[in-house]
Formats: sequence, structure tokens, C-alpha cells
Amino acid sequence: MSGSGRVSRRSFLQAVALAGGVATLPGFLTACGAPEAPETAKGGQLDVLKVALPSSLGSLDASKEAGIMNYVVALLTQEALVGVGPDGELVPALAESWKSDDARTFVYRLRKDATFSDGTPVTADDIVASLEYNTKKGSTSAFAYAYAGVKSVRATGEHEVTIELDAIDSSFAWTVSPGTLLVTSRKFLEHGDKIGTPETLILGTGPYKVTEFAPDSHVTLERNDAWWGGKAAIGRIRFDFIAEDSTRLLAMRQGEADIALNVPLEQLAQWQGLKGVEVKTTTDRSLVALAFNTAVKPFDDIHVRRAVAHAVDREGIVRSVLGGHAEVATTLPSSAQWAGLPAADVDALYATIPQAGFDLAKAKAELAASSVPNGFKAELTFPNSGSQLGKAALTLAENLKGLGIDLTVKEITLEAWIAELTERKKGLIYGWYFATTGDPAEFTQQLLNGANAAEGGTNIASYADAKVTGLLDQAKGTTEERKRAELIGEALRLAAADLPYQPLWWGQSATAFGPKVTAEGYGPYFFISPWAARVAPR
Repeated sequence: MSGSGRVSRRSFLQAVALAGGVATLPGFLTACGAPEAPETAKGGQLDVLKVALPSSLGSLDASKEAGIMNYVVALLTQEALVGVGPDGELVPALAESWKSDDARTFVYRLRKDATFSDGTPVTADDIVASLEYNTKKGSTSAFAYAYAGVKSVRATGEHEVTIELDAIDSSFAWTVSPGTLLVTSRKFLEHGDKIGTPETLILGTGPYKVTEFAPDSHVTLERNDAWWGGKAAIGRIRFDFIAEDSTRLLAMRQGEADIALNVPLEQLAQWQGLKGVEVKTTTDRSLVALAFNTAVKPFDDIHVRRAVAHAVDREGIVRSVLGGHAEVATTLPSSAQWAGLPAADVDALYATIPQAGFDLAKAKAELAASSVPNGFKAELTFPNSGSQLGKAALTLAENLKGLGIDLTVKEITLEAWIAELTERKKGLIYGWYFATTGDPAEFTQQLLNGANAAEGGTNIASYADAKVTGLLDQAKGTTEERKRAELIGEALRLAAADLPYQPLWWGQSATAFGPKVTAEGYGPYFFISPWAARVAPR
């Protein structure tokens, strides 16, 4: 997903899975054991949980606006066939078990106790309809890209759905997790473009249901007592949209917020100093990168891309802007995404990936060799929910000024920024992505595969290299873990030499929990789950 806590209009998937106690290949499940309901937090009494979000939402429908904050709300009301566990493993959700013998045909056995929040039972036909919303020709869903290889979706029993692919896809098991599937009923889908609006809202099977949506103000949820996972501890949730960091801090200080997301890492000390407030931090496996749109001049010139990349002081940004609460990114997926590969092997692979380090002399030389040796003007926008991106951009602008490059840094709304990612008209773009799986192929396939380079696709650099795409296609087609890793690694090496992206940092995120609440299982995938079921009054 994209930044704000979100990623782009498209979500990103990944994982080496441990589902139902059976270890599996990345995105390839051979079997799944019996499900267990998510463990819910226990506590006292709290009438309303007040949550401060760092941005507004234009739609409740994540298939229209797939930002991380959309997911924070949507995943309390909607679920997928499978979920993502605390360590990035696939776990049961609406499917109590599943299997695939060949990574081409996937059979999902549905739980029989799931109902929508309007009281109607979940049927195999509803699952088929939700999948077909993404697979049908001409689908406008933001998730459609993930279903390009689907041949058929069928109800093969009263409580069974079978998905058949055109070819083996070793990552497909992740496609039916929350990052790219949110189940609703066939009848509700008849609302079409009205889904996600204040009038129609959204319908799902999760622990809560939406009762009110004011796009510039708030969202209100009420508990769904019929949730198959059990009754959540808190009856109502109110999300208030508070983009300004200092205003969110004030709301927490005055007790007007019980949970605040996206605590600025450089302000941790202020938040930690609040009485009774616990600030939890985690490596969130997110990626921040500069994308050079290779279809837009002058960024179609490798020398221009190198000049800008050499002008980025990544170590300095991590140290000063982020207060050390991040790791310099040397490629797209963080090293933590390679759950099925020994850490030493990941380190060895990453050591072979070409880097454009901070070196203003090299930046000047590259610009002199480019099509615009005397410099040029460009604009870099960032979402108002990501102040750290703006600060990092200003340090880059200052460095570029000495080269004769005039970079304007501009803050825009999160919705406008996501639209820019999709429209892809600018030459220099911020990419801010949050992993929704544990698979290193998530970011790699979506940002580098040439099949995703068309307008509206996930490859925001418009980068299309036949060798890189071929390697990634081969990686999809193998279920042998070591071979798959080698293919993805080679694709990352080749692409890095072309520099369609300059990775900046792999992030950490911080969330503040007020004195009235406690939460269990906070970690990288906490918000990619029915997370409020793990929050309880103290």
C-alpha cells in the first residue's frame, strides 16, 4: 500500500508463509491446518475508542484508494480469504483451510460461521463475486493488476472456492490476503461506484461495521457482535482525521485521542513524555524511494538519474531527519522480507547490488555528461501525512541547487499524491510503500516488472527492461525457494544499474497508545489485520 502510512494506489504483497502450522514456499501453500479465532485483548470498560489518523480519506473502499490509512479502517470491517499473521505469515480468515499442489490451482475451504455485518451469511458465491470484481475484463479496481493471471474462479462446493491460474505463480497465495482482496457480498457490489461513499459506506465480515463517514472529518464504527472471531472488547470506534503532527500531539495530551498513528520519529521524546502514554515502535518493512519516471524528460537520461541519486545523502537523512529510526535502503525489499533465506545469504546478495552513494562531485560530473548539463527545473511532491518525506526532500533540494537543478518541494493531500502516482505525469516521484505480505517479490514485481509499467500500473518509474521482466516472470514460475531468490536477486542487480529508483530508507513506524487502552501483538503487520480486536481498555 502506499504511504501516509500508505503506499501507492496499488497495494503490495509478499511472504514466505507458515500457515496452519505447515511451512510453505513463498506465496505457495501446500496445506493449511484448522483455523483459530484471532486472540482478542481483554480489559475494562471504554465506551468509544478515539483514534487520530494522520490524513483524511477520500473513500472507504480500498480498491479505489489503496492507502495504508484506508486499510486501517477497512480491515476492521472487511476480510480476505486469508490473513497476515504477526510475522508476515499467511493465516486463516474467511477460508479456514486451503491447498495448492502445483501453485496453479488453489482450493479454499470456507468457514461456515461467517456472516456479513448486515446479518446475511457469507456464501461461496459472495467470494466468487468479490474475486470477479478484480478479475473481470476492464475492472477499475486498484487490485486488478494482481489478478492478471487468473483463468477462472468457481464455487466448487457449498463452502469451497477454486481459483485456477493460466500458469504457475509462486506468489499468488498472497493475492487473496487483505492487500488485494476485501470480501463483500454480491448484492452489495451492485452499488458499484457508490461503494465507499458517505451514502453507501462498505460492507464486510469483520469485527466492526461503519455507521458514519464524513470525508473531511471522521469515520465512526460500531462493533459487529456476530463476527466469527468473537466479540471485540470495545463497542465503538471514532477515527478523526488530524493531519498536523502538533495537533495530533495536542489531542493525545488532552485525552481527545486514545491512539495516534504515524507519530513523527523525530518527535518521539515529546510523545513519550506524555503522562500515561506508551509509544510503540516497530520496523514496518516500509520503503521510501525516489522514482525516476523513465518516460519523462530529462529523467529518461541515465546521467540525470545518476546525478540526482548521487546528490541524496541517505545516511544523513536517516541520522538527522529520522533520528536514526530507519535503515538506509540499498534496494527495494528490506532484508527482513526474505523470511525463507538465511540472513547471511541476504546480506551477501545485497552486497552485490550497485549503489549510487552520496557524492556531489560525481553528481556534478554525471549532470555535465547529461542532456541537460546546465541544469533543469523539477517538482517533488509529498503527502501531508508524511512530513519526514518533505524534510528529506528539502535536504535533496539544497544539494541539487549547487548543481544548477532547481527542485521545488511541495506538500499536497494524500489523496492528490496517490492520484499523481497513478497518473504518472511527473519525472520525479516519491514512492512510499508498506509491505502487506512477507514476500520479497511484493515490491520487486510491482515496481520493476515491465508488465506493470503502463499508465495506472504499479511500476511508477515506467521502467521496462526485457531481461529484468524475464527474470521476474521466471521467479513467478518456480516454487523452488533458492532458485526463486536467485532470480529476484539478479533482477534487483540488473535494475539497480539502470537506476529507475533510488531507494532511500526502510522505515520504522510509531503509534501512541493512551492511558486508557492496551494492545497485544503490535508489530510490522499489526494494522494489516482486524487490529482493534487486539485493543482493550486498561
